[in-house]
Amino acid sequence: MYSEVVLVPLNVGPAELEELWKKLSFTEEEDESIVLGSSTTEAAKAIGKNCLVMKVLSTKSITIEALRKNLRMVWKPSKSVQINEVEDELYLVEFGDGRDKKRILEMRPWTYEKSLILLKEFEGEQVPKDISLWQSSFWVQIHNLPLKSRTRETGRVIGTSLGEVMDVDVSESGVNWGKYLRVRVLMDVTKKLVRGKRIVIEGGEQRWITFKYERLPNFCYKCGLLNHGVKDCKEENGSGANLEHNNLQYGAWMRGEVPRKGGGDFTRFGLEDERFSKGGPVRNSVGGQMPLKETPDERREVGNVPESTTPVTELWAKKNETKIGDQEC
Repeated sequence: MYSEVVLVPLNVGPAELEELWKKLSFTEEEDESIVLGSSTTEAAKAIGKNCLVMKVLSTKSITIEALRKNLRMVWKPSKSVQINEVEDELYLVEFGDGRDKKRILEMRPWTYEKSLILLKEFEGEQVPKDISLWQSSFWVQIHNLPLKSRTRETGRVIGTSLGEVMDVDVSESGVNWGKYLRVRVLMDVTKKLVRGKRIVIEGGEQRWITFKYERLPNFCYKCGLLNHGVKDCKEENGSGANLEHNNLQYGAWMRGEVPRKGGGDFTRFGLEDERFSKGGPVRNSVGGQMPLKETPDERREVGNVPESTTPVTELWAKKNETKIGDQEC
């Protein structure tokens, strides 16, 4: 009787190697189990409380030394911070102080070279190759809401349609009389950004509300995904979208300016970094508000996008024009 011959390639990835193991015949010595008691994991579990798992949502290759240098500079930890690559493009961030870890999570989203950084709590039970990072929190501004709807409950209802609601920026009375309602949402970043939604207010009135995202990283103005830019988009032109600026379905108008001192998430957490609270250009490649307008070819132009109208609100208005005599309202 002949046994099956298994040819093992010289270079195989973790997934391929696992499949190969299933085909191999083990010797008696190899088949013996090694029992790992609780004492073997105590040190890692203790340190893991101050750790985060991290990934940069980018199609570009990343140099870990540059990543370490930039993150240490922008995070400004009170104690040490160590960054190690535990799997291809997957990193473990170890903070010397747990308060730094908490602060970094609360200040999300972060960016590296304009690409979104995904962060997740340490899960020691998982093998690195099985860890999936697909969520990030954003402060989302809800525009065009009636005054009576600018409440905590409204924020939770609308925010739930985008993801998991973490916070709603309202006063102690439960309302917000600012220019818009803000809600912090943990979102699925593998999905397209949502530009707006139709709401039905009590009484049956329909209205289109628009969303703007604070500290939004680079994203595709053609398909609305966060993991690439227009140049790298593989979506077909079925919707008629192309690289002509006027035909793109998404744009810089989806970026929301971070509220200044006196309101907003940075004031809440006592984080009043001048680069963020004043909306100025970021001095390095990590984190911060992006007040610059992007063109379809990904050049950067200084300028603010008008807040009053967006391509989506204009379309909605045209669809809902009501004629009174010879006038249109």
